[in-house]
This record gives sequence, C-alpha cells and structure tokens, in this order.
Amino acid sequence: MEDITAVLNKKAALDVSAQQSVSVTKVLDPEIDLGTLLSFDSNDFDTQQLRSDQEKYLTNETRNNVQLLINKLFELPMKNEDGYMYVDLPEPRYNLPREKPLPTAKPLTKWQKFAIEKGIKKTSKPKATWDEILQKWIPTYGYKKAAADKEKDWILEVPGNAADPNIDLFAQKREAKKERVAKNEYQRLRNIAASRKIKVPAVGLPPLEGTLHSNQLKTAVDVAKISTASVGKFQPKISKEVVSTKKNIPGLKKDKIPAKSMKDEKSSSLQILESINNKKPKFNLEKAANKAIHAEEVERHREKKEGSDKKKGGRSRSKGSFKRPTANTGKRLGKQKGGRKRR
Repeated sequence: MEDITAVLNKKAALDVSAQQSVSVTKVLDPEIDLGTLLSFDSNDFDTQQLRSDQEKYLTNETRNNVQLLINKLFELPMKNEDGYMYVDLPEPRYNLPREKPLPTAKPLTKWQKFAIEKGIKKTSKPKATWDEILQKWIPTYGYKKAAADKEKDWILEVPGNAADPNIDLFAQKREAKKERVAKNEYQRLRNIAASRKIKVPAVGLPPLEGTLHSNQLKTAVDVAKISTASVGKFQPKISKEVVSTKKNIPGLKKDKIPAKSMKDEKSSSLQILESINNKKPKFNLEKAANKAIHAEEVERHREKKEGSDKKKGGRSRSKGSFKRPTANTGKRLGKQKGGRKRR
C-alpha cells in the first residue's frame, strides 16, 4: 500500500504537468484584431507533427492562439464598476458578415411624435402615492391600486346637474373604463399598422381633414343612411338623391344590405324560402320500393322455413328419445329401433 504522502505528491506533479504556461512565444501575422476578437495564424504547419498526431497538434495550436488573444486583452486598461472588472475593446479592423440584417429602429407612435414637437419630456412617476382619504401609501400600478380604488369608491355622490338621479354611477364608471381600455387598444393597433405600413380600412364616416372628394361624401351619406335599426330600409329619401349601387359600404356586411325595390324584396324572400325547402329530406321512391321488396322476401323466407319445420316435427325424433344399451348389461334389444326380434 502506497503512502498517502506519495499519492498526493504524484497528483500534484500531474497537475503541474497538465498546466501550461500563459506565455506563448509565437509570431502572428497580421496582428490580432481585439475589436472583433480575431487572431490569424499565417505560420506554416509542422508536417511531421501533423502526420504523427493531428488532433493533438491542432488542439495545441488553437490553445496557443487563444492564449495570445487573452494576453492582449489583459494588456488593455482595466475598469472596475460595481465590483466587476471589464475592458473597453478598440474599434474593429475587420467587418464580420451578419446572418441577418441590422435591426431597424422602432418607429415612433403618434404620442411620441406629438411629444417631440411640443417638447414634452417624460417624467418618471413615483411607485407609491399618499392617499388622504385612506391615510396610507397606495402603489401607482398593480392589483393593490385597483383594490384601493374599490375601497375608496364604495359610495359615489350623484351630481346635482344629473339628468336622472337614479342612474347607476358604478355601472357608468365601469363602462367608461371599458371605453378607455378599448380606445388604448385601438390606438396600439393603429400604431402597429402604421409602423408596418399597413393601410387601415375606413370604418364609419371619413375624417374631416381638408377637402373631401365626391366619392367620400357619397360614402358618408350611405353610411349615415344605413345606420338605423332597419339598416336604412324605412329611411326616407332626400330630394335629388342618387341611389347608390355600391356594395362595399364600410362597416356593412354584404348580406345586410337592404333591398332597393319590391322586386328585389320578392327575390330575396324567394331565395330564403328555397334555402329552407332545400334543408328538408328528399324522398327517394326507388330506394323505398327496394327496401319494401327486400322486407317482403325476408318475411316470405321466414314463413317458408317455419312451415317446413312443422312438417318434419311428426316424423322426426330427437336424439335423446332412444338410448342404446351397452354391451355389458346383458339385455336384449327387443322391438326397439335398430334391434332384432328373437323367439
């Protein structure tokens, strides 16, 4: 058994031999590019070592080149910030190809453009504010903020100028919040569409900006006319009104377009009636006749089989009606079927 001291000394010797020196004497041409962390080895390969053990030789050469690169990094001035040591890399001398193009800058939203034009600067809000009613600190955002608002607004005062004193102010407040959320979501989608250069379809009346085209005015008239419960069916006509033949009215489905005349109304009703009649199951006379013939043949076959079974019933005898005696009983067969009469 080896001594423990000898084992430890042998292990220490192996560790020392495994460690390689950080100093590498090698000339690299061209110089190392620290900006992109590149090193080029233009030296010729040692053909003898490459043929003897290719894997070991290439691993050793790669390790030496990386060690030279790290030594160059440690020669740069070190900086310390928050307990972390780092160095600033110099400007790269080589342009590395990219797999994907450079990311484009995120386009500004309408509010950001407006803030830049008016010189509005964003100020950070405090994480919590003091509430005089509840006498405690309330967070600016989060579920605790909503719980505090619910606790604070457990009763609402009806204003003196309210048209209906019995109005539900809580429901009105909830509806107002839903409208604000929907408006913010609509603005967010419009910003995404503008950033991707997608044309947003017009809904309702066109915007009142600048001079409107005649087609825009006609579209506005059509939209206003069909904005009733009957989709403009009972809407009175305006003097000198031209009946619009457009089917692509913004915000209106094609199947909801009202009929323009009694003839169109009649054809629409007939189409509805025809679609209802088409849903009824159709009677196939040939299939029904074949089914009835098949049922009659099955019944006739069954009756014929029952009649033949009744005719055979008087003559036939079941297997259990006659029992043949064994050879060791010593009894005679007598007049039984299959035996011989003896005197």
